[in-house]
Amino acid sequence: MNAIPSTKRVEILETSHIDKTSESIAGNPPVLKLIQLGFQVFGPLFPKYAGKLAFQFFTTPRVRAHHKASDEILESARMFEFLYGKQILKGYEWGSGDRTILLVHGWESRGTALRTFVPSLIKQGFRVVAFDGPAHGNSGGKRTNLVHFAGAIQAAIRQVGNVHSIIAHSFGGASTVFALSNSSKPIELEKLVLIATPSSMRKVMQKNVQLLKLPKSVAIELFKYTENLFQRPVDAVDVRHAYEKLSVKETLLVHDRLDPMVPFQSSEAVLDAWENTTLLVTEGFGHYRLMKNPDLIDRVAQFIISPVI
Repeated sequence: MNAIPSTKRVEILETSHIDKTSESIAGNPPVLKLIQLGFQVFGPLFPKYAGKLAFQFFTTPRVRAHHKASDEILESARMFEFLYGKQILKGYEWGSGDRTILLVHGWESRGTALRTFVPSLIKQGFRVVAFDGPAHGNSGGKRTNLVHFAGAIQAAIRQVGNVHSIIAHSFGGASTVFALSNSSKPIELEKLVLIATPSSMRKVMQKNVQLLKLPKSVAIELFKYTENLFQRPVDAVDVRHAYEKLSVKETLLVHDRLDPMVPFQSSEAVLDAWENTTLLVTEGFGHYRLMKNPDLIDRVAQFIISPVI
């Protein structure tokens, strides 16, 4: 890391923007109660198999996000493809600057979901690139997980080259941090923007354990299976503990106090653990709608172009 004076700040977004639209959040499948019953009845009899089955359930997106209507930004995207392992991933590109901003979407979303940031960034001379992660959008695959998704982010960075900064949302934020902190060659960034990013994989998994009402024996096997697959303890896949492995000059955390999906405390925990980081707080814009707030979009663009503190 460069010798940059340590800073930690909390900033409240000043905005007059009002958005009363409801957030579209995928609900639980209608058969959830039957799935819960199955784990409760058969899980204790076959805990290893049930633990693997639970992992597959958690790593299979319930929906493929799509756009109900097109718009000018979607229409102006230049589409491309790149290979990640044996999967073909779909990419989108705007602008033609020599500095690139990479957009990374969250779980059950798609790359173009972050397109609201595109106009202000290309106006500042940046090239902006997004992609559909594995098992998302128009990309290949049926399942993915944080480590796998992180590998796709590394592949995207190699594909587009000269990445100046990354803007990532939710699961994409946690995957981005893992990608940056576990790269064989350091990936140097000027700025990193993490929007509504969960800080602890253990807490995410525990939430899923509660969702499926897994018996204790099955939950134990789920964690064992995950750690064997990832070749590392679950607690090692933690945003809070990654800072010393990053080559990022400055970070902006963005989180809504009333986020119904990722607790606001997640970003507070990251702010406590990281240096050279600012927490931008919104209230009443949820998990997705905050990315449609023009004042927030302008603030993110300002952060990216501003000199490092």
